[in-house]
Amino acid sequence: MAKKTTNPNNLPNDARVQLGGLQQTSRRANRHKDQHADYSTVDPNILLRAITNVTASGCAVQFGLTKEGSTFVVRIVGDGDPYNDFVRPSEDINSYLEALAADFAKP
Repeated sequence: MAKKTTNPNNLPNDARVQLGGLQQTSRRANRHKDQHADYSTVDPNILLRAITNVTASGCAVQFGLTKEGSTFVVRIVGDGDPYNDFVRPSEDINSYLEALAADFAKP
């Protein structure tokens, strides 16, 4: 990890904002860099149940990855405004899909 050489409290306000922006960009770029989302880890039965329940309720579901492949993206269309859910590889994608299936299950 890089060592901070400048105390941000001693900087002018605009320089402090710029430094904060650079640090935030660096953190985002390095977050989960060593982990990649992989749909081959998904239990096929759970995936099938999620697809079946979402589509049976009249919605569509799309599966993808973020540009860098570091996060799962699940898009739901037809349940109000379309929305994306992001699931990090450090989270359990199977648990997410089970919850998704339960949310769209017919009573």
